[in-house]
Amino acid sequence: MLQRFLLLSILLFMTACSKNDKPLPFGSEMRMMPVDTANQGRNDTVGYYIPEKGNYRILYIEIDKDDNGSSDEFIWQGLSSVQQEANPNVKSMVKVHEEVDENNDGKIDLIRWLLPNELIGIAQKDSNHDSYFETTMFYNLKKQIVRKEIDAERKGFPTIFIFPDRAEIDSNYDRIPDLVVFGTSDLELEAKATGKKDTKPLAKSESRVLNQKLLPAEIRPIIGSGLID
Repeated sequence: MLQRFLLLSILLFMTACSKNDKPLPFGSEMRMMPVDTANQGRNDTVGYYIPEKGNYRILYIEIDKDDNGSSDEFIWQGLSSVQQEANPNVKSMVKVHEEVDENNDGKIDLIRWLLPNELIGIAQKDSNHDSYFETTMFYNLKKQIVRKEIDAERKGFPTIFIFPDRAEIDSNYDRIPDLVVFGTSDLELEAKATGKKDTKPLAKSESRVLNQKLLPAEIRPIIGSGLID
């Protein structure tokens, strides 16, 4: 596991030793780099890269995490880079997108959109592994999930909105939360909201979904609460 971590770190943060980013020529060649990170006689990681002289870039990585011959995680790299604090002359590539097969059934069930500094902007999850991504998760600057939206009725829009201490429910599917439940954990809130248990009426003026200014600063997501949009 340590060896895999070290190798992936090299692949994910392959650097260009220059202060200036160079544009990639149109139609640049892409190559594959299969690697046996666990020394088990079979490749479990493949990196796709552009071998431009002085501008070497990893663009995409596939990982077979459980060594069953199927890719379980897919990582896309952006063309932008960030300067390393420890070495100002070196810039690291930035991950922009990840897809993960969490239960190893051959289907993607978790998708993440990433920001610089390894921050997660938004993630979508297929919680019951039926190929429908019903849950969207929003993160704060501390990489914590501070808002979860669930399309519980598969209507194409969320009907349950979960915050750290409460959940708001759109009970009549007009896209306006009208019920609220309170709790101390994500599991408790989701169970109450899904079963509409211990609900109380919610006025529009008291809805955190409709009034972002009601959100305490510590639970404001990076995306969707005015921090960057």
